[in-house]
Amino acid sequence: MTQFRVGDQVTIHNSQTGPEKIATVEAFTEGKRCMVLSDGSQWRADGQRQWRAGSAYYKGPVVEPTQPGDLEIVTKRRAIGVIRKFAQDLNMDSPLSAEALKRVVDLIQAEKAAAKVADPE
Repeated sequence: MTQFRVGDQVTIHNSQTGPEKIATVEAFTEGKRCMVLSDGSQWRADGQRQWRAGSAYYKGPVVEPTQPGDLEIVTKRRAIGVIRKFAQDLNMDSPLSAEALKRVVDLIQAEKAAAKVADPE
């Protein structure tokens, strides 16, 4: 039997990096053996591996009930990814104006300064 119910918020965890994605249980299929999440992924009802993973040995992500702090970790991970992608694609031919880039730099510097004040080392 599964510990999950339709409507439960769950976190997809990678064994090495922790919480990766937040989703909601939308349905159960295959006689309640397959759990369908709001991101379209399908998992065994116990959340221990993806439905039809294709290999006998599975060492992939798992689904767990969302815990306090999971949303913050996932949000931070996604924001870092967007910032890295933004910076990677940035060059002199970028359509962003110098003023727009200066605003981005000013925000980054302000956030870094606020973080140092909040957590002095």
